[in-house]
Amino acid sequence: MLRFDRLPVAGALAAHVESCWFMRGASAAALPEGHRILPDGCMEFVFQLGAPFLELGVEERWHEQPARLLVGQMTRRVEVRPGGEIDTVGLHFHPAGAAAFVAGSMKRFRDRITDLDTALGEDLAPLAGRLRRARSSGSRMALLMDWLQGRIGSADALVAQASRRLLDSAGQLDIPSLGPALGLGERQLRRRFEAAVGLAPKRFARLLRFQRVFEQQRESDAMAWAQVALECGYCDQAHFNRDFRAFSGLAPRQLLADADPLTAFFLSVSSKTARAT
Repeated sequence: MLRFDRLPVAGALAAHVESCWFMRGASAAALPEGHRILPDGCMEFVFQLGAPFLELGVEERWHEQPARLLVGQMTRRVEVRPGGEIDTVGLHFHPAGAAAFVAGSMKRFRDRITDLDTALGEDLAPLAGRLRRARSSGSRMALLMDWLQGRIGSADALVAQASRRLLDSAGQLDIPSLGPALGLGERQLRRRFEAAVGLAPKRFARLLRFQRVFEQQRESDAMAWAQVALECGYCDQAHFNRDFRAFSGLAPRQLLADADPLTAFFLSVSSKTARAT
């Protein structure tokens, strides 16, 4: 059986990191099919302490992921399947949070899942070993918080504020008004937003509207798709369908009908970020 857990982050690091999540249990034999991970507007650090997952590449071939991952801002679904026994720990950042721990622009990681050790310029094998020996979720989280505390750097407070305003509006805030409200020109906001978040403000807002669809469905299973589209800020259902397919590769009904445990878990983590204050 696959077991999931999620612990919210408290203290000073909570300004950058939303939660720490844990996944343990089932083997490749128990979960042989591919599982869709959908874009959610946040970056992650992932430690695969068991067998690494396999990822379906653009060439439609499965390849093994690195043991430790930096997951950049995604604008498309990623399909994965277990490579063996699962024991995975992840750090789920706020939209502008990862930039406090990774040097340079987050834009370079867009639509990329890359080796975390290489991205940080640090050998993380010793940390991974300590995480394996610390069996409880709480003790593993404590190790990761101590490690992050030693890496924390400067953050762009204005971009964090801009991303929070977009989150609070579920992506429906008027983008041209956002920069002036923060004392920034439109180009300056876009440049700084891409550097700290990894996406331009408009695309980030589109992702938030896409994520809002799943919250609406959880809140009211009986709501018609046309009403969902309006509630999430789409001008019509055709616009909604185009965005949904662009981010997920599937029609809304098909995706929700085929949702698997991994997809459902990561959607729940994403919704916590959208509701965090």
